[in-house]
Amino acid sequence: MNNEKTYRLDWDEDAREFVRRIINAQDDCEPLRIVEQLVGIVVDELKDRPYDASAFVTAQRMKVTLRHQGRPIDERMVRVMGNHTDRVDYRSEGDDWILTIRRDIPPLIATRR
Repeated sequence: MNNEKTYRLDWDEDAREFVRRIINAQDDCEPLRIVEQLVGIVVDELKDRPYDASAFVTAQRMKVTLRHQGRPIDERMVRVMGNHTDRVDYRSEGDDWILTIRRDIPPLIATRR
């Protein structure tokens, strides 16, 4: 992961597949696996509500953003996600709810192949 890269959700994939695709493209996947698990939980919580997803990846971190409408995700779940990642931000913006999950990659791990 030498460069900054932004990813967008393909029209035919769900957020779990999206995050898995991004993680598998990185040199060091293991520190990011928790993000894959948490996104799966969020997708289950959203049920059939539509959402959009994007991700930003550098050698130091991965940041996944999910945007959805409707009722918010349970605040307790957001707190639990914060306990397992480096930062979680969940806020409303007009009719949308925006969840951002950030996972930092320790420098020693980031240099391992």
